[in-house]
Amino acid sequence: MIIILAVLFAFVLPVLFILWREWKRKKSEEEKEGVAAHRVKEPLNIGALVKVTLVLCLVGVPVFFLSSLPYRYFPPDSSALKIGFKHSGKRVVDCDEAELIKKAGESYRESLKTEGRVKMNIGALTGCPRERYPVAVALRIDGRVILDREYSPTGIKKDMASYIYEEFTVTPGPHKVSIRMYDRERTTEAEFSLDETVDFKPREIKVVWFDDKANMLVLE
Repeated sequence: MIIILAVLFAFVLPVLFILWREWKRKKSEEEKEGVAAHRVKEPLNIGALVKVTLVLCLVGVPVFFLSSLPYRYFPPDSSALKIGFKHSGKRVVDCDEAELIKKAGESYRESLKTEGRVKMNIGALTGCPRERYPVAVALRIDGRVILDREYSPTGIKKDMASYIYEEFTVTPGPHKVSIRMYDRERTTEAEFSLDETVDFKPREIKVVWFDDKANMLVLE
């Protein structure tokens, strides 16, 4: 119903606005010419009113019926599995910034005691490379490899999160879903894994995401 009203207003309001503006323009011209007082009031043009009504009905009736028709993105004999989340890979160079700052502070204190002055080296405090590993995701459904891809980190220095989004069509019924995710240099052992037997209902969409608080992959 909201869609129908929006469409009708989209047609009616501009027409009313144009008619009102035209009426204001004519009235202003008549007042300037001094003929407003002598103008004979014209009768309402019933024919024009009927034509406008028919046009609006021709536009509104199809919208009414089309808006009530059901639409389903997936056919009844299919379902979908989506993978969507963001995750930050580990740093390529393992560097403890807190420990680096601590050591720099101890060095400055020692220099202050022995030399009576401290030469600050700000560059040493930011010496940890910030680049991160890409996040790799491998998906198998019923033992068949569906996805095996690396997602590069974002950011100019490649130091921000990787964004993962994929969508796959699945036939309804039970399926064995296995997911492996790597957030550092890829080895045989994945940092995160998920193995579940999922019963996909017709037109149902299952989503795989990463729970940062629990630090685990979730399928629901």
